[in-house]
Amino acid sequence: MRTRKEFIAAAAAGAGALLAAPAAAQTPPAPAATATPAPRKTSEAATALAARMRAFDPKLTDEELATIAEGIDGNLQIGRGLNPKGTAIPNSIEPATSFKVFTP
Repeated sequence: MRTRKEFIAAAAAGAGALLAAPAAAQTPPAPAATATPAPRKTSEAATALAARMRAFDPKLTDEELATIAEGIDGNLQIGRGLNPKGTAIPNSIEPATSFKVFTP
């Protein structure tokens, strides 16, 4: 390699060979069997709260109430994940705030 052009050509050919080899060696992944998840049983609290929604909209169908109950149950599970010990936070605990007045 006497010139820059020869060096760049050799480097490009080497990089191209490295990039082409893994692409040719890869086989397409076999399609995975998609299993439908088993329907979860919603909690009694979520079902009762969803049933109470009929007071606000009597036209709600049973399917819509089931969807609402699943959403409520999902939110309850997220809440349990955020506070796994179930400890209550007293009102006296608040975030630290700092207040400063800047005069121009």
